[in-house]
Amino acid sequence: MIYTIQYGDTLVNISKLFKTSLNSIIYANNILYPDSINVGDKLIIPDEKDNPFSIEVVLKDKILKLLSKDYVLIHYPVAIGKLSTPTPKGYWQIVKKGLWGGPFGGYWMQLSVPWGTYGIHGTNKPWTIGTRASHGCIRMYSDDAAELYSIIPIGTPVLIY
Repeated sequence: MIYTIQYGDTLVNISKLFKTSLNSIIYANNILYPDSINVGDKLIIPDEKDNPFSIEVVLKDKILKLLSKDYVLIHYPVAIGKLSTPTPKGYWQIVKKGLWGGPFGGYWMQLSVPWGTYGIHGTNKPWTIGTRASHGCIRMYSDDAAELYSIIPIGTPVLIY
């Protein structure tokens, strides 16, 4: 959705008003100075209907790219599926988000793969990042997974190739 900044607004207040993360608003609008917003400016409030974000996972490079309107915002190193349990290539969406502990490093973003449960998540085995180590999921450093989780809404498209 599009929101017009009103007198007295701050990005923190706007994020609370729309129950979306501050990071999500900052990245969606390419805001360089979060303390200086102007009355009358229009902001994209990311949600399932107005989502500027997409994700690409480049398996050969073991990199996850977060994009906004086709512009790469961030590169994250990842671990991918072992040869015996490969990460599913294709065009998917984030269909569920949750806070999972243990081996999932706290943050879980489930993909729409119809033949199994696959996702993007943190890990309690950070030494596996940059390798083929998972049962098909995309592992991230837990801090990176927390950041990504705070930015993207459900419905974010994910291309894995």
